[in-house]
This record gives sequence, structure tokens and C-alpha cells, in this order.
Amino acid sequence: MKLKILTTNIWRYYNWGKRKEKLINFLKEQNSDVVFLQEVAYDDRLKDRWNNQVEEINEKVKYPSSTFDKLMKMKKWHDKPIDWIMFYGFGILSKYSIKHSEVIVLPPVEKNKKFGFVHTIMETPEGNINLINVHFENTNKGSKEHLKQTLEWCKKRKITPIIAGDFNMKVIEDLKELAEKDYEISYLVKPYKSFMPTEFSHDKIPITLDYIIVHKNKFKINKINCINNDISDHNPVIAEIEVK
Repeated sequence: MKLKILTTNIWRYYNWGKRKEKLINFLKEQNSDVVFLQEVAYDDRLKDRWNNQVEEINEKVKYPSSTFDKLMKMKKWHDKPIDWIMFYGFGILSKYSIKHSEVIVLPPVEKNKKFGFVHTIMETPEGNINLINVHFENTNKGSKEHLKQTLEWCKKRKITPIIAGDFNMKVIEDLKELAEKDYEISYLVKPYKSFMPTEFSHDKIPITLDYIIVHKNKFKINKINCINNDISDHNPVIAEIEVK
């Protein structure tokens, strides 16, 4: 069995009017089996139209299964306090049935914000597959600690997952140190840059923050592609994966 996996941080509702149609057309064109989304929003002002941004996207791309899980409440929009309810979190779009979805909030390391992952169980004709959709703290120390805790969480539960998302890990050596023994790492298959700076960014040059890693006991990465486009400030990373 082969799976096409796509991950991208969709940057909430920033410049959404210019990006929404491009993102939807891109997802249709890629036709991935599973799409991991980070920084997916809920905006209370839109509740009469959509329950969340995943539902808004899926209205057009029409995946049979989808999830949205809240991670953190937003208190500001474009650096100004807001008087309506907004959250951002995680989304999954899947051609296969989703039977479980659970948010795990990880302890803060250097920033007092919520980061973590979602554990999703997907049913396929070849059996259940564990998916871990991540958004780690955007500091070097924090992202490394959050990956360590995530891998320990998986090991304790004896699951061999696909882990994808916004790792916020600039130091590839940290990723290799923690994961290379048990996981195949997208960047080591084919190096790429996944984050394109904007006027809002702290980093001013393209870097790599987004990865797909798969447990070697269950999966093999056949192909990696990172596509430079303007659907977000993060370029989508796509993997073709063989299920052993």
C-alpha cells in the first residue's frame, strides 16, 4: 500500500482572501491521501457559515473524512486585541476513515504559549495507521524538547506513526539526534527550504521548519518534494510513502 502525504502550516486567516482559492486549487491538484494542516483557525464571526477553517476548505476539496482540533486561543489579530473568539489548531483531511483524534498539549519550554500535537488513528484496508500532526514551540530548545517528548509518547504507547507538521526545528542535527535511529526523515531524503519569510517573520532568510518523519518498522519514504508557492508562508512538504 502506498500513501501520498502532504503537510503545510496554512497561516490562519492572514491574507486569506488572496490565498484561499490558491490553497484549495493546490490541494485538489495534489490529490493527496492525507493532508496535515497546522495553524488552522476557528473564527466566531464565521460560525454561521463554517464550523472552522478545515470545514471551509473541505467544502471545496471534499475529502470524506476530516478533523479540526483547537490548540490555542488567539487574543490578538494583526497585533491588536480582539473582542471576538478565535482559536487556532490542527486539521486533517483524509481519504480514509478517521476513528480517533486527540490533542496533546506539551509543557512550554521557553515561551508561554500552547504547542503540541494531535494523535489521529486512520482506518485503511491494510489496517489502522497512527498519524501525529505536530506544531512545536518556535525556539531551538523548545522544538527539540517537544520532539523528544512526542517520540517518547509514541514509544510508550508502542505506536509506529507517521509524524508530520511544523516542527519549528531549524537545527537538522537536533532532529537527526532524536529521530534518525527509528525514523526516516524527509529532509535527509531530499534537502529543501520550507519557510519563506514575510514582513511578519522573525527569520529573514528561507529556512526549513517542516518535516515528515516515518517509523522505519512500518513505512518507507519513496519520494519527497517541497513546492515553493504562495499558498502560505510555509511551503508544503509532500511525501510518497510505502506501507510495509
